[in-house]
Amino acid sequence: GMDLDAAEKTDAGTTEAGMDWLFSQPELAIVHGRVRWVDESRADARPLELSELNFVMRNGLRRHQLRLDATPPADWGQRFSLRGQFRQSLLKRPGEFQHWSGELYAELPRADLRELRRHVDLPFQLSEGDGAVRAWADIKEGEPVAATLDLALRSVRLKLLDSAPELDLDHIEGRLNLARAKDKLSVQARQLGFVSGDGVVWPRSDWGVSLQLGANDEVQGGEVNAQRLDFALMAQ
Repeated sequence: GMDLDAAEKTDAGTTEAGMDWLFSQPELAIVHGRVRWVDESRADARPLELSELNFVMRNGLRRHQLRLDATPPADWGQRFSLRGQFRQSLLKRPGEFQHWSGELYAELPRADLRELRRHVDLPFQLSEGDGAVRAWADIKEGEPVAATLDLALRSVRLKLLDSAPELDLDHIEGRLNLARAKDKLSVQARQLGFVSGDGVVWPRSDWGVSLQLGANDEVQGGEVNAQRLDFALMAQ
């Protein structure tokens, strides 16, 4: 029931002090909570209702640990878990979480990723997909710089780059490591296999692609490594 926008408009210091107080508490726990999440920064995001929400946060001098377990609507997916371990910059206030660095872990036993992308920024463009995901994200100064994903998805449509064509996959399974810098994209696969929408079968294997990017994500060069290559399959 607290309007944080109003507090910022009347006294920004009040909100900052409140956030600093919150992230300075040794422990905060919420049990059997209910949350209605409305994100006004995303035009296509419908309100998300989370029930049976359990949340715990523990804070130290420069460290923060978080865990959240919640049940989303049935069409969104099954009960999921988020966990994070972060450290804050030495000269920053506790409430300046945009300067935290650390790791965030997410476990989604079943999720509609089309709904997920309405609320979360993903390291690639995903317009469709349904199944199980485990993800580890490396956070540096509040920004994701790398991600590891264990996937078991069906009916997937995704684009790794704006300039790349959309991939239409019947299903995909395995592990992906993604790292993105200003001028570089790295994708490393571990026992990753997929079946495309037109029936092309890529067997589970290890491979990797590192791309040098220019303006507007134009590919200017790169490297490919693989356990083995089937050039006829790659052409398809």
